[in-house]
Amino acid sequence: MKQVYYIITIALTFLTSCQKVLLPEVSTNTPITNFEEMWKGYDKYYGLFETHHINWDSLYQANRPLVNNNMNETQLYDVLCRLIKPLNDPHVFLQPTSQHLPRYESSVFFRENKVQQDFSIELIKNNYLPQLITIDDQLHFGVLPGNIGYLHFGEFGMPVSFYKMQLDKILDSLKDTKGLIIDIRNHGGGDDEVSRYVAGRFAKESKLFMTVRKRNGPKHTDFTDPQSWYVQPEGNPYTRPIVLMTTRWTTSAGETFTWAMNTQSYVTQIGDTTAGGFTDLISRELPNGWLYFTGVGDYRNAEGKSEEGIGVAPVKRIVNTEEDIQNGKDEVLEEAMRMLN
Repeated sequence: MKQVYYIITIALTFLTSCQKVLLPEVSTNTPITNFEEMWKGYDKYYGLFETHHINWDSLYQANRPLVNNNMNETQLYDVLCRLIKPLNDPHVFLQPTSQHLPRYESSVFFRENKVQQDFSIELIKNNYLPQLITIDDQLHFGVLPGNIGYLHFGEFGMPVSFYKMQLDKILDSLKDTKGLIIDIRNHGGGDDEVSRYVAGRFAKESKLFMTVRKRNGPKHTDFTDPQSWYVQPEGNPYTRPIVLMTTRWTTSAGETFTWAMNTQSYVTQIGDTTAGGFTDLISRELPNGWLYFTGVGDYRNAEGKSEEGIGVAPVKRIVNTEEDIQNGKDEVLEEAMRMLN
């Protein structure tokens, strides 16, 4: 989530607006130093050891004996993947620069699901909303049959000023609809300030939606004081009935947006539970040039509960199958339309 600092060229191909790149001190490039640097990086920056009930020292003891300076890249990769696998966190992954070694996801879901199969914006345009208007490939809107507004966000990667300008026009064109479907089923994240602002365009009243604290010391329990985040009405907000559609692919700033939207009584979340990866994300470079990624915060919902590794559950769970999409059916969208009709 949050601001991006493109510090090294290699990061440009896979960093999103929720990441910073932190460069470590220069170390000798050996398998042992690469392992040590990665273990120390998580030990210093990762914010969710207690939330995930992880004994990081025991993972060092289990994996350090597997590393020696005679091992090849593939063998080192296997050990580093084994080290982070227990974290099972959407914001924890390893990106080698070696072409024959793939990015390794610690998240079981994203490790097992490489391509989203339960959502297609093209299906919606072809079968439900031929007049769908495309702002860019991450922002679409239109009016569905029955005078129901439709608004799709694929990420929050642009500045707040972009969303202000676009939503002024979009919401003016949707102001006479009887209800609105907001679709974030493939939302990959972005800036939390954007998620708060966009949610404010649909807010009737100011509400606390999360508290945030960040790692700021060597102990796993060292954090900044909690910061309270409120959603508040922005511009001329749309406050008619809203159905918010989510999936397991809704992550990061898409999830903090879900928290913010769910504070309003006329918003109903349907679909599937979100990914469960809320926190700020940074990346660090190993001596061999590989990058590893880690979450640095502890994010809590308005009730003070962490949903890291859990996700935000919908009021009504309904999930498209791969066959539904292949057959041109979006059961989740159809249910949202029924609810607003």
